[in-house]
Amino acid sequence: MQIALLSLNTLYIIHIFVLLLAIAYLILSRRRLKRTVLRYEQQMLLSQMNPHFVFNSLTAIQSFIFRNEPHTASKYLASFAKLTRLILENSRAELCSIEREITTLKLYLDLQKLRFDNRFEYSIEVDEKIDPSHILIPPMLAQPLIENAIEHGLNGIDWPGKIIIRYSIPEPKQVIIEVEDNGIGIEKSKEKQLLTGKKHKSLATEIIEDRIRNLKKLGNYGIKLNVLDKTVSLKNGKGTIARIEIPIK
Repeated sequence: MQIALLSLNTLYIIHIFVLLLAIAYLILSRRRLKRTVLRYEQQMLLSQMNPHFVFNSLTAIQSFIFRNEPHTASKYLASFAKLTRLILENSRAELCSIEREITTLKLYLDLQKLRFDNRFEYSIEVDEKIDPSHILIPPMLAQPLIENAIEHGLNGIDWPGKIIIRYSIPEPKQVIIEVEDNGIGIEKSKEKQLLTGKKHKSLATEIIEDRIRNLKKLGNYGIKLNVLDKTVSLKNGKGTIARIEIPIK
């Protein structure tokens, strides 16, 4: 009888041990998956530096040197170096503060204005309920949307371009980022791309959709992207509003 009880206890201990091993394996697998996803996320961040943007920014800076404007060239070169450093630093972090994000976007937008010879203006609006130094969000989510607005919405327009970036908290645990422009809108942009033989879907759109899928793998299931073509949905409307909803802890 005692031998039978010992055998049962031994089997019970073995089952518990196997169960613990299985749980440990699942935890380690999840951690490995998270590390893999984070590495991919970092690569996505670095790939957001469009090669055309890099080349054209440096070409614009070079033109100031040729025109013997060293002060202006130095100013923009310093901005480009700082932007590159911030992107590299952001690529190592899962989250960054809204304050840091805005600093990065201002540098990016100032260099884009240089590229396009100041043919557009921009403003960044932050809800007064937001403490930009403490609220953390995934870095550079708005950048591909801004790139779309510049490259596809404002490029070639014959009126003053405008981009508005908004950060708001409509609910206690949700941040909304909006990127609004007064460009030609999505449908007109598609028609224009068809005429030039380009793809309908931009690289920037693919990057933001891939990043959202990636963030969901990291547990941010509630993140959403919605894009509104104002030329279609609003009477006499111009441009596009892209909206990202981000749950925060």
